[in-house]
Amino acid sequence: MTGLLRIIDASGEREAELSRGRMTLGTSRADPLFVKGEGNYPSLLSLSWEPRRATWMLNCPLPLVAPVTVNRRAVAPGEQIPLTNLDIIELPGAFLQFQRVLAPPVRAGQPTDQISLDSQPLVIGRGDPHGTVDAARVDLDPEEIAISRVHAMVERDGDNYFLTDRSRLGTELNGVAFTRERLVFGDRMRISGYIFEFTGDALRLIHPESSGTVSAENLTVIAAGRRILDQVSLNIAAGEFVGVLGGSGHGKTTLLNALCGINPPTSGEVRLGGVPLADRARLREIGIGYVPQDDIVHRELTVNEAITFSAKLRLRLPPHQIDALVSRITTRLGLAPHAHQRVADLSGGQRKRVSIAIELLAKPSILFLDEPSSGLDPANEEALMTLLQSLTLTKLTVVCTTHVLQKAYLFDRILVIQSGKLIFAGNSDEARRHFLLQSSGEDHGSLQHSPLERIYGLLANSSRSASDWESAFRGSPFAARALPPLPRAQPMHTSRESSDKLKVNQFTTFLLLAARQWKIIRSDFLNIAFLLVQPLLIGFLIGWVADKAALRMFLCIVATMWFGCSNGAQQIVGELPIFRRERVSGQGLNAYVLSKLGFLSTVTLAQAILLLFVTLVFTAIFHPEEVDAQNIRKEFADRLAPLELLTGESSTESDFSAVDSGEPAANTPSTSRPEQVEKTPWQPNPVVIGSLMKLAAFFQISQNILDSGPRILTTSDGTPRLDLQGRQMVVPGKSVLNVLLVALGLRVFAVALAALTGVSIGLTISSIVTNTTQAVLWVPLVLIPQILFGGVVVTVPDMSKSVRTFSHIMPSFAAQRIMDTAGLYGLTTPFLTNRTKTPLFLTSRGEKETIEWQEGKESLSHSYDKLSPVNMSWQNIAVIPGWLGQHKQAEAPGSDWSHKEYRDTVESRHDVRFSKGTPFWSLQAVQFATGILVFWNVACYGTILFGLVRKQTGK
Repeated sequence: MTGLLRIIDASGEREAELSRGRMTLGTSRADPLFVKGEGNYPSLLSLSWEPRRATWMLNCPLPLVAPVTVNRRAVAPGEQIPLTNLDIIELPGAFLQFQRVLAPPVRAGQPTDQISLDSQPLVIGRGDPHGTVDAARVDLDPEEIAISRVHAMVERDGDNYFLTDRSRLGTELNGVAFTRERLVFGDRMRISGYIFEFTGDALRLIHPESSGTVSAENLTVIAAGRRILDQVSLNIAAGEFVGVLGGSGHGKTTLLNALCGINPPTSGEVRLGGVPLADRARLREIGIGYVPQDDIVHRELTVNEAITFSAKLRLRLPPHQIDALVSRITTRLGLAPHAHQRVADLSGGQRKRVSIAIELLAKPSILFLDEPSSGLDPANEEALMTLLQSLTLTKLTVVCTTHVLQKAYLFDRILVIQSGKLIFAGNSDEARRHFLLQSSGEDHGSLQHSPLERIYGLLANSSRSASDWESAFRGSPFAARALPPLPRAQPMHTSRESSDKLKVNQFTTFLLLAARQWKIIRSDFLNIAFLLVQPLLIGFLIGWVADKAALRMFLCIVATMWFGCSNGAQQIVGELPIFRRERVSGQGLNAYVLSKLGFLSTVTLAQAILLLFVTLVFTAIFHPEEVDAQNIRKEFADRLAPLELLTGESSTESDFSAVDSGEPAANTPSTSRPEQVEKTPWQPNPVVIGSLMKLAAFFQISQNILDSGPRILTTSDGTPRLDLQGRQMVVPGKSVLNVLLVALGLRVFAVALAALTGVSIGLTISSIVTNTTQAVLWVPLVLIPQILFGGVVVTVPDMSKSVRTFSHIMPSFAAQRIMDTAGLYGLTTPFLTNRTKTPLFLTSRGEKETIEWQEGKESLSHSYDKLSPVNMSWQNIAVIPGWLGQHKQAEAPGSDWSHKEYRDTVESRHDVRFSKGTPFWSLQAVQFATGILVFWNVACYGTILFGLVRKQTGK
């Protein structure tokens, strides 16, 4: 055992080690413990070792030439006082703090601060002065008489450890005496001056007297040019219950946020447990808890679910230890009867207890609370404040702001803030004397029962400024006690390996956050119902109203982005207090954002795929393909049949280089092998053909499949073309499976990217707004431009150059380009209109549609060229906007050879990239569009992180 004395006087701060003999203390240089104080008091006191008490005695001679206090109690002349750890001795102009340092625990002859547990019983007790070497025993300081030789025993039973008290004077577990108890993670056992914390499979020696301290020096916070905190300095000892008092808007919350690091000060220094705020890694080892004024739990979860999820996010422990920890905390805070109730159904006081329970999971050394009693009735307020006071029994430091003074007597100390200045620090009785004694004619006795609320009235009605009150406090006798010396910070006894052992990795955090989000959604059936009704109803409306394929797919894109944006817009701002609390506990930003992004994108993608399916179902009902069943069956049979050549084998699928958007239209022929082989005539399978027809009709890709097969190249009169070797020339095609997979895969790919981008934009909105109302208002502002610039309301050829340039960077335009490519994949370029500025794409076979009407008794009709169902997609992909309208109109001789006639349809135009019959396989637009959407998601991700960093600091 070692005795230390910290001396703080006019010459500075120093530390002296106490000997076992007698040592005098005074202002004489001859005193072993020299003090440079106010006045002259040589050999004022003496300290000597007392083995029967296992401590040093403070001896006051007769007469006492200068006033002496121990822990603010005046010492009488001739009095002898046994010093206890962290006693504060005050002399004129000097502070002294006594520290009794016990010898480190010894196991198997070696000092240790980490006691591993196994299946063998472990005895903890006072050591033999001569030393022992026993692995089944932990020896504590042999001079500490309060410790029994066999003080406590730890035994394992199955997966659990049990602690049994075997001492004469008792052992405390979490501040309470016990006989035998099951150990739960974070339990603290006190044996005299030793405190051991159970970590799941070991006992860790901790020093709460140093790790639970709070010190601040010259804290200043300036925001928007206004000084919110002004040169505030304070010290808070471990295990103190401290209240920060003051009127609204005077800086209480700002001070609390500056102390716990949520909003670091503009200038000044804060140390928690002797560790600077900037050293986040060591602060996590100390353990800092923060309970904001708002609830920090998801109201949709039950009490048990909320606390369990928080425990899993903070601690990597086996499930049975998590369950035991949750059970212990809920019982301690009186929440066990409400464990299976939803948080939303609890009273305000009970919800606040849930928030506190979550913070106690990681066993912090310091707990900060912002207005914990706000909104509570008097009974719940008193119960909550009494609970917070009881938490300090385990040396937990509790600091909370409040504007209510009725329960201020429960605080060990109160700090009064006025206009950003600390104008008082002391207990409630001292506050009465300081503020009320001089301002009233009452005597000291009557002030003891005077309500503290009078202080607020005095401050509000006084003509004195905050600076005047600050000066008055500094000149008062209470000022000398405002900054008591704190114990020297002990080195952290948690190794990096031990700390990392309990740290939850980022991937597990991601999974837990996603699981919690799913639990929140399915906690209410209406949430699931609404998520399902959206795509069902909107899909029905799109399939009913929109008769153009490109328009239907575009509406699916816009609806998907709306789903994602709506799903994400309130996610962050709606749980901002929870986010800030979890950030203080060490949760990573990336894991948080990715969990939101991954989960919401999955939900939105499921909605989008359902929307796509429902749209196709109702499209088949309201707008079925107009086909001749017999002819279409024959065409499908011919499409599946091998291509028969006059001079060789049937053709096979070969690779085909898609025509690039910048290349001239051309058909690249391939040749067949010259050998002829006798073959059995191919017989189509009716089931296969029928199934393929239904599948193609449902997905609206019948023409894509029919056009995508290999074709014999012919002359204008239908004669097969031959190469120089006399072989037929063939335009190779793609397999049916290829067309199915690409056409359908691109549709799903488009809505998937739209879903991801919509969620990213929604989360970006949520990260930059300050409330949920703003988030809701921002959604239409973001989505309306997606409709205007998507390339469907106004097609690409009809856009001005500036609009077209801007459209190319819009997510809806990019996603629609992928949809357009999916609709065109496998088609051959159809006939084109000849007599319009903007090309219109007709059907590949030049079909007509006839309009019939009645005029009087005469029946009339007229036939028109039929537009391609994907005309809009052709216009967006195939037209060259810069050349729009620049083409020579094709002419034909008149019927009487005396004048020219302009043809209505042609096979090619200068302002169209492809000629009739050119197969469309190009995926270049998909590549460019994917790049745009990836860029949007990366930009949104960076913006979300930036917004979260600002929200973390309260901005």
